[in-house]
Amino acid sequence: MATDVAVPAGSTLQGAARIHAALEKVANPARVNPILIGAGILSWIAFAVVATAVPDSDQLSLRDLQSVRATTTFTVVAGLAVAAVAAVIWALTLARGRAGAWAVDRASNGAAWLFGAGLWLLFWEISTAKTVLLAPPYFAAPQQILDRLWTDRGILSESLGNSLLLLAAGFAAGLAAGLVTGVVIGWYQTANYWVHPILMFLGPVPSLAWVPIIFVLFPTSYSGAVFLIALSVWFPITVLTRAGILSVPRSYFDVAQTLGARGWFLVLRISLPAALPSIFTGAFMALGVSFVTLTVAENFGVNSGLGWYLNWKKGWGDFPAVYAGIVVLVVVCGFLLILLFRTRNWVLRWEKELTRW
Repeated sequence: MATDVAVPAGSTLQGAARIHAALEKVANPARVNPILIGAGILSWIAFAVVATAVPDSDQLSLRDLQSVRATTTFTVVAGLAVAAVAAVIWALTLARGRAGAWAVDRASNGAAWLFGAGLWLLFWEISTAKTVLLAPPYFAAPQQILDRLWTDRGILSESLGNSLLLLAAGFAAGLAAGLVTGVVIGWYQTANYWVHPILMFLGPVPSLAWVPIIFVLFPTSYSGAVFLIALSVWFPITVLTRAGILSVPRSYFDVAQTLGARGWFLVLRISLPAALPSIFTGAFMALGVSFVTLTVAENFGVNSGLGWYLNWKKGWGDFPAVYAGIVVLVVVCGFLLILLFRTRNWVLRWEKELTRW
């Protein structure tokens, strides 16, 4: 006797998506472009050759010339190492099994970046250290930035640690305040009626516009800097938490109430988990804004940090050191964004087939 089994629509969609993805891999497998990856390897070799074989410009100052020559050997070794790693991955594409599949994936996806990065570094080296086409001191050679990263490694490490502590304090405070505000105005109509209009008017105001008031209200510059970062984080978290709460389907609550759920259970176990995709989107936006606020907030009486380091070096006209500080900021911000993506993928692994970033 045949029986009809109801298949949830969500599982059908997920199954169809998996089948489509599998067929797409079979129909259009990843392919390695030998011309592109070969050009990428040659571009890094050319960068290393130019850095060591082409004489430096005689228009460089003595300090700049010493800075370039101090790290030329390391620059050449690094360029050749990148070329060697790319060549090994290219060779592994001929292998079978997991190693071959991994190499094909890396070579097919990263060949354009390999070539583009090598070409850019080659232009950068020629236009600064070799020809001074990009005139100093406003433009620095790659070796000068590496030299500052090494010579200032102690103060950069200390500044990075202090910046991360300040960022963590401000981000945590803004995240907590944003979640509470977003849940309250998303769940209670009365709170939404009174708070949401104020949020729309005051939220978009740049946090730095509050600096004069902060100097009056806060006892220390450090607490004021924490408040600035928290304020910049609070607005996107609040707006997207509220949007996530309001977008939860009514059927979720009907099912939960039928099973006896009431009060805060509906908020904490139904609304908040369903709003997590929006909350993570708000956290992604808030992290970028918090870094902008961090570099400026550290200029108001905070005696250490990456923002303070950038302002200090800029005051002395040491532009290679300024670029070195920017490099540290970019690396740290990128690492934190990757960490946020990984956290989001782990927390929301139950909806992996439904949502894309």
